Amino acid sequence: MGINNAHYYGWQGKLHSPWISTLSIVRVALLQVFRRKSYWVVIGLGVFQFLSFWIVIYAITQARLPANAQRDLYEVFGFSPSPEPGEENGYIAFMQQQSVVVMILLAFSGSLLVGSDFRMKSLPFYLSRRIDRRHYIVGKLLAVSAIVSLLTTVPALLLFLEYGMFTPSVGYWRENWGIAVSVLAYGAVLCAVLSILIVTLSAYLQRVAPIAITWSSLFVLLIRLASYLQDATDNNYWYLLDPWRDMRLVGKLCFGVFLEQEEHDIAAWAAVILAGVCAVCLVLLVRRVRAVDIVE
Repeated sequence: MGINNAHYYGWQGKLHSPWISTLSIVRVALLQVFRRKSYWVVIGLGVFQFLSFWIVIYAITQARLPANAQRDLYEVFGFSPSPEPGEENGYIAFMQQQSVVVMILLAFSGSLLVGSDFRMKSLPFYLSRRIDRRHYIVGKLLAVSAIVSLLTTVPALLLFLEYGMFTPSVGYWRENWGIAVSVLAYGAVLCAVLSILIVTLSAYLQRVAPIAITWSSLFVLLIRLASYLQDATDNNYWYLLDPWRDMRLVGKLCFGVFLEQEEHDIAAWAAVILAGVCAVCLVLLVRRVRAVDIVE
C-alpha cells in the first residue's frame, strides 16, 4: 500500500518549541493528583485551613470592632495581616501551616508523578520524542511547584486580597503591597526547595513506601537531631540542620520580619544551605535521568 493510500500526510503547521511540552507534563501531573480520591483527604485539610483563615478575617472585619480589639482577636487566631515590629506575620504562619499539608501530599504523590516513570519504564517513551532530559526535568519540577503554589502561594494571595476588600479603602493594598511580593518570594522558595527534593528522591526510590518514609524522616529526624545537638552544645546554629526551619527563616527574610535578632543573623546561612542542598540534588537528578537508555 502506498503512503498516499494509507492517508498519511505531512505536517503543515508551525512546529513549536519543545519547551512547550513541559506544560503538557504539568497538566498531566495535576490530573493524576486530582483524580486520586484518597489525595483529596489531604487537599481537603489544606482547603479547610484556608477557609478557617478566610472566615476569621471576614468575621473580624465585619464586626466593626476598634482597631485594638481587632488586633487582639487576630493574635488569638494566629493571623496578623499587618504586624507591628516584633510580631509574627500572619501570612508566614498561614503558609507554614499549608506547607505541612503540602509535604504530606508530596510524600504520597512523589511515586505517582516521578517514581512510576522509572519503575514502569515509561521514561524512555518521554525521551524518545522531541523532548529531551532538560524538558522532562523542568516539566516535573514545574508540576510539583504548581501543586505547592495551589496550596500555599495562591491561598495566601487570596487572603491578602480579601483583607484589602473589607477595609474602608484601598489603603491597605497601597501601603502593604510589599506583602504580596513577599508572599510570591516565599512561595518561590517553597516551590524550588520542595520540588527539587521530592523529584530527586522519587527518581531514586520510586516506590510509595520508601519515598514516604525517607521524606518524612528528612524533616522529622533532622528536627530532633538539631534539637539534641543544640541542647548538648548550646549552639543555635545546629538548628540549621532542619530544612523546615531553614525554609521558615528564608521566608522571614523575604518578609523582613524577625522576632529575634538571632534569627536574622542565621537567616542568610539558611539560604546558603538550601541553595547548596538544591544544587546537589539537581546534579543527582540529572545523573539519574541521564542513566536512562533512549530508543529513538
